[in-house]
Parts: sequence; structure tokens; C-alpha cells
Amino acid sequence: MKTVISPEVKRKHIYLHQGIVYDTQPILNGEMRDLHVSLLSPVGHRTKDTKKYPCMVWVCGGAWRGGRERAAEMLPELMYLAEEGIIIAAAEYRIIGEAVFPAQISDVLTAVRFLRINAEKYHIDPERIGIIGSSAGGHLTLLAANNDGQFDTQTYSSVSSQVRCAVDLYGIADIEAIYRFNLNAVKQGKRPGRSNVPEEFPECMMLGGLPSDIPETAKRAGGINGIWEHTCPVLVMHGSEDRAVNIEQSEMYYHAMAEAGKDISYYVLKGADHGSDEFFQEETREIIRRFLREKL
Repeated sequence: MKTVISPEVKRKHIYLHQGIVYDTQPILNGEMRDLHVSLLSPVGHRTKDTKKYPCMVWVCGGAWRGGRERAAEMLPELMYLAEEGIIIAAAEYRIIGEAVFPAQISDVLTAVRFLRINAEKYHIDPERIGIIGSSAGGHLTLLAANNDGQFDTQTYSSVSSQVRCAVDLYGIADIEAIYRFNLNAVKQGKRPGRSNVPEEFPECMMLGGLPSDIPETAKRAGGINGIWEHTCPVLVMHGSEDRAVNIEQSEMYYHAMAEAGKDISYYVLKGADHGSDEFFQEETREIIRRFLREKL
């Protein structure tokens, strides 16, 4: 049976572009490592589209171990933003075991500059680049929101690494506080399946030592400590029952932003655990959509 239909075009075709090297950096074993970014974009290789689209840089979590194999893992859950006409750029960063702080945030900011300097090539509006991340990626997102240039490298230094807005999903705002939380969890026997050696806690491996031994580094690594006049608008979401990153992290960050008079939107997801399904429902998606429509 032959049928002729006339579908109403309500969305653009979304393309996935992978294997884009945005930088090459040394890792601890002495080797050089290519850092990649993957794009979800309404513009394909053969698409004759001259429009410029806003871009959100996605920063994955995984206790600062996920910035390699898992960098693009969440792209399917971000398709709804791509369908809004936002290019999603999933950026790798050097993980613990490859480099210590501030390599992780320096890599993320380099990715921002790469996208800005190549904005014409990838059909990105260079004035509308934001950032979104979860868990450890949320931690890096908050540092990017505060960006005052201290973590910038010389790569693509002719353009800015500033972001226009940030979305933090159950991220870490205070490294010293999350260390105390994890240490207490070990003492109470609530940390099964993870190292009981404080030096092997992921936050310590990311820092390169115990927070008490390198307090200034630990302070620099906490987004709660870097809030200043140019901190961009931030949307925070955290689950009330988060067992991996306690909700006090976001509570402290929210109050610090509010006291500084900064633009902060904070949503507590009642009953939600760390990265649980509540974060990926239409209700929560719409909150993020509204925020980006206004701030990006």
C-alpha cells in the first residue's frame, strides 16, 4: 500500500560528531594524551546551515575518573537540549591517575576556548557558551562558573574561557567538607566497596594529597571559595537522599551565592539519590530548559 504523508517539521535532525581533538597534554606517566570533544549538533557535514547556535559544554562525573571513557556517556540524556537548538559539547578531561588539580578544570576551560576559537567551523555562537556537569563534573562546572582566569593555560589564549551560565547537578562545592563526609562514612562503616585509605579517596587523589596537608590547594579547588563579582548565573539540582555527595554541598553553595548577591536557582529533588532517575524526567528537564532560555 502506498501512502503519501506530509510530516510537520518540528525538530531538526541531530548529528553526532566524535573524535575531535581539542588539546594534547602530558599525563603523569610521561606520555602525551589527546583530549577529545564530541558534539551533538543540528548541523551535519553536508548541512548548508549558516545559523549560529548556543552551546553547552557537558562535563561528566565519576569521581574525576570518568573524563575519558565516560565523557560522552550522558549524551543521549542531553538530546532534549539539542532538540532545543543547543549544541552539546561533551569534553574529556585528564582523570585522577593521569594528572592532579588543577589539570581537570584547566582542560575544561581549554575546551571552552577551543569551541570559541572554532565557533564558525562548528556553527557556535561564541557569546552563548555555557556549561553543565554532574557530580565531579558538577564540581568542575562550579569552578568554571567562578572563572577568574587563574586556571587558564596559554592554549587558545586569544579568546576567553568565560561561560555565560552553569548547571550543576549534584556536584561538589567544598573539597575539605566532602573529604570529612567520606572520612566519617568510613568510620561509620557506610562506605562499602571503596578504599578505606584516606589518601586513596578520589578527592585526595584529584588534589594530589590530603586537604589538611595542602589547604590552599583544597581551598582553590572548591567552587564555594571562588565566588566573585563575575560568577555567572548558576542552576543547582541535588537529591535530598544523595548518599554519594551529601546535599549539604549544594546547601552551602546556595547560601554562599545568595549571601554574595549572585544569581542562583536551587532545586532540591525530594527522595532522589545520586544521579537517580528523578533528574531525568520531563519536570526537571523543563526547569533546565527555562533556565537556559533565560540565561544562555
